[in-house]
Amino acid sequence: MTKETALGAALKSAVQTMSKKKQTDMIADHIYNKYDVFKRFKPLAVGIDQDLVAELPQFDPALIARVLANHCRRPRYLKALARGGKRFDLNNRFKGEVSPEEQAIAQQHPAVQQALATQAERRAAKAAEQGEAAPEAAAAETETAENQTAAE
Repeated sequence: MTKETALGAALKSAVQTMSKKKQTDMIADHIYNKYDVFKRFKPLAVGIDQDLVAELPQFDPALIARVLANHCRRPRYLKALARGGKRFDLNNRFKGEVSPEEQAIAQQHPAVQQALATQAERRAAKAAEQGEAAPEAAAAETETAENQTAAE
């Protein structure tokens, strides 16, 4: 463990005078700006909470945990978990995989279910548009062919 510098102690003292909400917002802004895995909502490595606490000693560990919990409840993060695959550490390096159980739990979350339903509706609408466009295109081709035959 490194010794805390005077500047670090002053920053920690200044941060702790702020409201919990402002501190939480500040931590979230800092984390999302500094770490690509948060920005891109990639599945996070197990134990990343300890890594964040070690990286951000100027912030209250309980508030870091709150920010992390908020991040992990976001629908975009849950969708990433539902897709499965690799987990990543703070340096965007592979560190484990999403287990099938974790993937199944994420897939059962109402936000993910809603996103999947919306996605299915969009696909159906797009297929319907393409399905309607195909008969119209075929009719136009038939009409063009008939017109060419009549002209000959």
